[in-house]
Amino acid sequence: EVRKEEVLILRSQLVSQKEAMQHKETMTEAMSYMEDVQKMKDAGEITQAYIGLKETNRSPTQDYHALNEDGELWLVYEGLKETNRLLESQLQTQRKAHDNEVESLRGELQSVKEENNRQQQLLAQNLQLPPEARIEASLQHEITRLTNENLDLMEQLEKQDKTVRKLKKQLKVFAKKIGELEVGGQTENVSPGQTIDEPIRPVNIPRKEKDFQGMLEYKKDDEPKLVKNLILELKPRGVAVNLIPGLPAYILFMCLRHADYVNDDQKVRTLLTSTINGIKKILKKRGDDFETVSFWLSNTCRFLHCLKQYSGEESFMKHNTTRQNDHCLTNFDLAEYRQVLSDLAIQIYQQLIKCMENILQSMIVPGMLEHETIQGVSGVKPTGLRKRTSSIADEGTYTLDSILRQLSSFHSTMCQHGTDPELIKQVVKQMFYIIGAVTLNNLLLRKDMCSWSKGMQIRYNVSQLEEWLRDKNLMNSGAKETLEPLIQAAQLLQVKKKTDEDAEAICSMCNALTTAQIVKVLNLYTPVNEFEERVTVLFIRTIQTRLRDRKESPQLLMDTKNIYPVTFPFNPSSLALETIQIPSSLNLGFLTRV
Repeated sequence: EVRKEEVLILRSQLVSQKEAMQHKETMTEAMSYMEDVQKMKDAGEITQAYIGLKETNRSPTQDYHALNEDGELWLVYEGLKETNRLLESQLQTQRKAHDNEVESLRGELQSVKEENNRQQQLLAQNLQLPPEARIEASLQHEITRLTNENLDLMEQLEKQDKTVRKLKKQLKVFAKKIGELEVGGQTENVSPGQTIDEPIRPVNIPRKEKDFQGMLEYKKDDEPKLVKNLILELKPRGVAVNLIPGLPAYILFMCLRHADYVNDDQKVRTLLTSTINGIKKILKKRGDDFETVSFWLSNTCRFLHCLKQYSGEESFMKHNTTRQNDHCLTNFDLAEYRQVLSDLAIQIYQQLIKCMENILQSMIVPGMLEHETIQGVSGVKPTGLRKRTSSIADEGTYTLDSILRQLSSFHSTMCQHGTDPELIKQVVKQMFYIIGAVTLNNLLLRKDMCSWSKGMQIRYNVSQLEEWLRDKNLMNSGAKETLEPLIQAAQLLQVKKKTDEDAEAICSMCNALTTAQIVKVLNLYTPVNEFEERVTVLFIRTIQTRLRDRKESPQLLMDTKNIYPVTFPFNPSSLALETIQIPSSLNLGFLTRV
């Protein structure tokens, strides 16, 4: 294209020079004609000369074929077309860049508008709060914003670190190749009379036992390998079964201690961020596996306890030995990360409850209601009811023993993983709440279950659950109290329901049931045989009258998705960090004990 433009410029210069020459010749001829006219004296001669000059100046018909004999017009046309294409391409490029810039500015404007709206909503909410709560809400919002910005910056920093590590690896490879080439050149320069020293045979040198400080050193390039081997590829069922409970948490904290010891803030940040992201990733991948979720709930809590125990704060140090206090962090305050780990532990706990609920869900109704734990008690069907078939009950798939065995499996797995005893109590309490709520809801929806004999069956099943709590030393966990509505419903099925005294006893006894639930059970109550009587409408109205002043929710069914708030009480470890050995099965040979 540049060549074509140069050709066009040269051609235009040639045409300009040609026109100038023609103009000069014309002017010269005109001057000569004027001189001749001045020499003429006769008018006739002047007239004749003018007619001749006029004939001479008449332009002949141009021969365009002769003018374009070298294809000059075609070349000029093609040059103009190329110039137009070039200008059009530049115009399109500028237009595209302009459109992209406008789109980017629109996106920024939209994000600014959203942020502005969010700030206005927050401001409106804050204005409705009292002054103290307003200040606290503003501080909480600012802390959240700064934390999110910090996490985003740490992710960017992590990406840059990966790029730097990649470039360093490439640099090492090139340096190694250069070294090999230099050694090869030196070997070629050795004369035939010279000999190269043979390698010395290795000798085993015994190492003296050293006093370890409870730290693990690793290279920054090995951090992805650490997360991969210790978190992403570690299977609780297998290798992790034979480990010290909480060993992954201890190893991660010992690595963190060394980063704190050398005062490497970048290493501390990247290790904590990689650890949290690794745990989230494995739970997202295998979040429906109870053992995996339980294992990482235990290790996350242990890591959180380690950050507290060795933080250097007096409230935590008083539980330590002198040696453990020597292992406290010296350079960094990780209180903010403790909050992040606590939030992560809450998410894992909720995921664990969901896993356990999914496993127990299909067992609860057959085991607690449909299966006849006491044989012969409900042999007579309630009068006026058709026979209800239940494939689960007929097949005998799930019984009360199935529920008890599953609860024992949950408990033993959590103990094996080293879950804190207080946390196990909260998990068991939540499981018993789910069992009681699901059982009661089905009782309120099934008329064939509301009889005197079924009340006895339910009461017996509840007593077996209480016995399980005593065997596991969990009576003080609050789990028994969650079964109180179910216990009272079973008692309601068994007590007399005739006189005003019976109504008074029922109202004082069923304080854990709502009025709607009590009335529903009485309406569904069906006699087992002809010797019993149905509950009269008058008796039910008496109950309603006595309970009308109660301040309670009108809701009939219990909320089975309700989860009690979870707490993680501080549980210091007596294990000395310097005594921890890393099994070879973890493939962590790149860690060095310090």
